[in-house]
Amino acid sequence: MLSPTDAIQTDNSNIPTLQSMGVGEILDTTFSLYRKHFLLFLGIIAVYFFGSLVTYSLEGFLQDSDLKNLVPHLVNTPFVLVSMGGVIIATATIYLDRHITSPDALKQALRRFWHLLGGYLLWTTTILVIPLIVTLLFLSSFMMRGTFSFPVLFIIPFVLLPFSIYFAVRWGFVAEVLLLEKTNVRNAFKRSSELVRGTWWRVFGLLVLILLLSVAILYIFEISLGTIFILAKAAGGTDFKELIQWSVMAEDLGSSNLIFYAIMTCTDLLLKTLIFPIWVIGIVLLYFDLRIRKEGFDIEIQADSRTAREPEPTVP
Repeated sequence: MLSPTDAIQTDNSNIPTLQSMGVGEILDTTFSLYRKHFLLFLGIIAVYFFGSLVTYSLEGFLQDSDLKNLVPHLVNTPFVLVSMGGVIIATATIYLDRHITSPDALKQALRRFWHLLGGYLLWTTTILVIPLIVTLLFLSSFMMRGTFSFPVLFIIPFVLLPFSIYFAVRWGFVAEVLLLEKTNVRNAFKRSSELVRGTWWRVFGLLVLILLLSVAILYIFEISLGTIFILAKAAGGTDFKELIQWSVMAEDLGSSNLIFYAIMTCTDLLLKTLIFPIWVIGIVLLYFDLRIRKEGFDIEIQADSRTAREPEPTVP
């Protein structure tokens, strides 16, 4: 368990710890932790950045291949999981006023890699793959019977979308449970469901808000930088519409200006790397908030301060 004696204390003044938080407090604490411990998180997300570079290189190499999207995603997944795990462990440790280094956080995440991968595969299969397969089966059935129509194409995904959203939120804390409570994959899904039960709409709203803030930062910086190049007529023929499509819809940035293309691509990689911890930190804080509200986690931690030190940061 992660007890107050596990590591050296760190200065988290002005950051509310071990108490339930409102929406504003969770968001404020998210940015406060990131700002005060930026170098710690920077060392962790270097793994994410390296994975992004590898992915980008593979996408260019496989540009004309049918595997253009699949192979880079498979290669990048381990980098994302390890860096996400490192951010989760680091956030939990410093939020509880302890000290940890980037290598230590990454090592602990690596030790739980196969659990993270199992949770990720099960989560992805249930939330994305199964609805997709059901949609394709329905469409195939309609087409074979000759009753296919375009309204059906939109109705089926619309019906399945609430299913995906509901379970995505319900199982939104699987990674946190796997890393901080050191349980198995099956129990992690059950545990996440227990934490969300009765507060689904609140959790959903906070997750959406954190996501919107993260992507808003990305889009504002990218579009602002691209607009400057367009106004300066240094964008190689790229117009504002194409800039929006590239930033928001991840379409190819068609530009004859290699300098503009290189600057925008590097900016995209850097911004996505720097914004990555915001989302993860916010979810970890929400995880603790739910535990405090439902289980009195702050009382447990105070009691644990009287117990012996244990080697790795997990929560009771």
